[in-house]
Amino acid sequence: MNKINPEMIVLGRELCGLTQAELATGVSLNQATISRYESGAVEVPDEHIRTIAEFLGRPESFFRWPDQLYGASCMYHRKNRRLSVAELTVIHAKVNLLRIQASRLLKQAKVTSKYSFYRMDQAKLGSPEECARRQRQLWQMPSGPARNVVSSIERAGGMVFRCPFGETRVDGVSQWPLDAPNMPPIFFVHEDIPGDRERLTLSHEVGHVVMHHLPTEGDLEDEANRFAAEFLMPADEIKDELRNLTLPKAAALKSYWKVSMQALIVHAHRLGSITDNQYQYLFRQLSTRGYRTCEPCPIPPEEPEMFKDVVEFHQKKLRWAMSDLSEFLGESEENFRDKYGQNFSNFRLVG
Repeated sequence: MNKINPEMIVLGRELCGLTQAELATGVSLNQATISRYESGAVEVPDEHIRTIAEFLGRPESFFRWPDQLYGASCMYHRKNRRLSVAELTVIHAKVNLLRIQASRLLKQAKVTSKYSFYRMDQAKLGSPEECARRQRQLWQMPSGPARNVVSSIERAGGMVFRCPFGETRVDGVSQWPLDAPNMPPIFFVHEDIPGDRERLTLSHEVGHVVMHHLPTEGDLEDEANRFAAEFLMPADEIKDELRNLTLPKAAALKSYWKVSMQALIVHAHRLGSITDNQYQYLFRQLSTRGYRTCEPCPIPPEEPEMFKDVVEFHQKKLRWAMSDLSEFLGESEENFRDKYGQNFSNFRLVG
């Protein structure tokens, strides 16, 4: 039997948003003992791992997984305000868990992809915009709007999850560790954001994972924003359309390009299609009409399919029982049913 992996104790605790002291209290141990278990300084007795597993709502096998956790240096975030350490810790734990679950499932179900993700050298290509143009070429995207960003990512072997990030105001997170070459990029997007922001957020995160594997002195967020804008709204196609921009014109362009009116205004300013004064005037109009928080012409969210399909493949094609699949994914059967067991009949089966 595999030994207890200390990192899985850390992951189980952080998924519950607990400190070491809170876990220690919950399982009637002292914090020093939990600290030694999590550092790997001492082996965890069987009776203690049973108690910890029960308290954290995970099967005991979860704590024997050999996987490695990745921290902030392997993740990127698109957020609207500064996160507390506690909020960021829980989000990172969710990201790590879903990445590990996806990896375990993909070892059993081979998924073939027509396209791929490639790490790009932004310095050689010259700019984030050129990286975005190259990405569209590699994925053989036609001219005009990106038809479906989620589908483009999944056709290239990436996985997208719509996650309940709560009130943290995180729009998206991505992860593609350098030392896991066989693992596809994983993208996490807030389940409550509107479709236009979802598309921009995912494009922003694609920019991060393909460009930011090498050290750079640039502003990573600005570079990812520029990548996303060019990926969704190629400059040579949209620049002239953005001249003499008004709110009614922005609303019409929004329906076609499937990006927010705000993104269109920012892109128009960046491309020089509107002046500083026009830019400021348009944003004042957005604020006056309440469009900064709720724009007209809503864009429907794009729904991920791959992870659901792979789970469905295991249950239907490989005939795994719900109990076996839930343990394989490190979930209690109750939690597994809540997450994945309700709508199998609506999923598209992977062949």
